[in-house]
Amino acid sequence: MSPVTHEEVIGLIKKTEVKLDWKKLDPRESLSEQGADSLDMISIVFALQEKYGIEITDESISDGEWLTLDKMVVNLNKALVKK
Repeated sequence: MSPVTHEEVIGLIKKTEVKLDWKKLDPRESLSEQGADSLDMISIVFALQEKYGIEITDESISDGEWLTLDKMVVNLNKALVKK
């Protein structure tokens, strides 16, 4: 499987109907600081798990490992290599 890209993750997030300013999206900044609320983040995590067939633990979410677009891409690629 080819590596997951920022564009793929952005496309998936858009499908969740999370309202973000896509033109100003900073991949290093927390999505919650860019307008996503806690329910949005849950929707994003569920969408990532479903699309990529991975499990995202509550612990990794609490540790902030899925808060930014950059972290999502890195962690998805790590998880898919282990699969």
